[in-house]
Amino acid sequence: MKLRFYNAKIMRRPDLPLEEGEVCTEGGRIVSVGARPEGFIAEREIDCGNNLLMSGFCNAHTHAAMSLFRGVADDLPLDKWLYERIFPMEDHLTPEDVYWGTMLQAAEFVKSGITCIADMYFYPDEVYAAAKNARLCVALCCGANSYSSYDVPAFIGKMLAKYSTMSDRVRYFPGLHAEYTCEEKLIEAVADIAAESGAPTYIHLSETLKEVGDCTVRHGGLTPPQYLHKLGFFDNGGLAAHCTYANKDDVALLKQSGVVPVINGGSNLKLASGVAPVTSMLAAGLRPALGTDGSASNNATSLFREMYLYSCLQKKTMKDASAVSAEEALSAATVNGYSALGFDGGVLEAGKFADMVLLDLSAPNMHPLSDIKKNVVYSADTSLVLMTIANGKIVYERGSYHIGEPLGKIYAECEKRIKRLIAEAGF
Repeated sequence: MKLRFYNAKIMRRPDLPLEEGEVCTEGGRIVSVGARPEGFIAEREIDCGNNLLMSGFCNAHTHAAMSLFRGVADDLPLDKWLYERIFPMEDHLTPEDVYWGTMLQAAEFVKSGITCIADMYFYPDEVYAAAKNARLCVALCCGANSYSSYDVPAFIGKMLAKYSTMSDRVRYFPGLHAEYTCEEKLIEAVADIAAESGAPTYIHLSETLKEVGDCTVRHGGLTPPQYLHKLGFFDNGGLAAHCTYANKDDVALLKQSGVVPVINGGSNLKLASGVAPVTSMLAAGLRPALGTDGSASNNATSLFREMYLYSCLQKKTMKDASAVSAEEALSAATVNGYSALGFDGGVLEAGKFADMVLLDLSAPNMHPLSDIKKNVVYSADTSLVLMTIANGKIVYERGSYHIGEPLGKIYAECEKRIKRLIAEAGF
C-alpha cells in the first residue's frame, strides 16, 4: 500500500534538526522523506496536522505475554517476585496463554508508538504469530535455563533454522535467562551454537547486587560479564538486559565484545534493583538501547517513561544536569535498539522500514514548542500517540486498533486466563 504523510514536522533521526515536509511509503519501506517523488500516487493521504512524525520506538527487552501477570506480583524484591510469584504461574502457561498475553501487549505497544520488540519468553511461535498480527518487527530471544524441561540446545538450533531466513522483520537470538539459573555446561553449549551460526546472544546480566556477588563467589571473583566472556558466550556480540551493576571493567568488556546493554529503568526502580551506569557506558562508546521489561515488573510499556528515566536518573546519580541529553535518550529508544537487533529501521530515511509514530504537538504539555525533541523526552507520554505505522500499515489510529484481533476478545481471553493461572499456582 502506498501512503503519503504530509504537513508534518519530521524527525529523521534524533541527532538532526527537525524539518517540515512529508514522508511517502510503499510496501513496508520508506520511499522518500521531505518531498513527494514525482509521479508518486498514494492510496491514502494523511494530513499530519503539523504534528511530529518520527521513527517508531524499539522496546529492546520485554516479555510480552507477562502482561497476563500485571498487578499480581507487585511490591516484592526480585528474588521473591521471581521465585514465589512468577515461576509458579509460569509453570502452568500454555501456548494459547502466551498468544493472548502477547496480543494484549501488542495492543499496548501500538498505542504507545512501539513498532519493534525483542521478546524473551516461552513459545516463540505464538509470540511471533501475535507480533505478525500487529505487524511488529520482532526479535525472538531464547530465555531458557537449566530448569527448562526440554533439550535447550536442540530447541535453539531448531528455532534458529526456522526464523533466521523467514523475513527481514524477524530474527532469533540464541540466549539464556541468566548466569544464576544456568549451569556452566548449558552456557558453553549455547556459546557453541552462537559460534557455529555466527549469531549474537542475549541474556539478563548483572541485574541485582546479589546476582553479581553470588557470581563472584561461585566463579573465583568473576562478575557475570567476565564469567560469560570466559565461556565464549559473547564471542559474536549480543545484547545484555539490565547491566545495573556493571563496573568499569565490565563496561569496557561489553564494549570490547560488541555487547549492547539494554537499560530497563522503570523495572529496575520498581524492583529496587538499582540504576545502570549509563553515563559510563556512553563515555566508553557504547550505544545502549531501551527496554521496558515485562508488565509484571514495570508495569507499563511506555518508552516515553523509559526515556525520561534513562536521562534523569543519570542526572541525579552523577549530580550533573547535563548528563545524558534528550537526544541521547531518543537515540536509545529508536535507532540504537533497531541497530542492536539488526533491523533496518529506527530512522526516517528512504529505504528503511516504514515504522513510524505520529505525536500530537497540540497538547498543552507540548507547548511552547521551544524544543520539540526535549519535550518528547521530558514532557510527553503515550496519550500523545495519534497514529502508529508498522511495516507500512496503520496499526493504531486515534483509538482504533488494527492488530488482527478485536480488543474486546483480547481482554476477555486474558481475564479468563489469569484467573486460571492464579488458581493453578495456588495463590
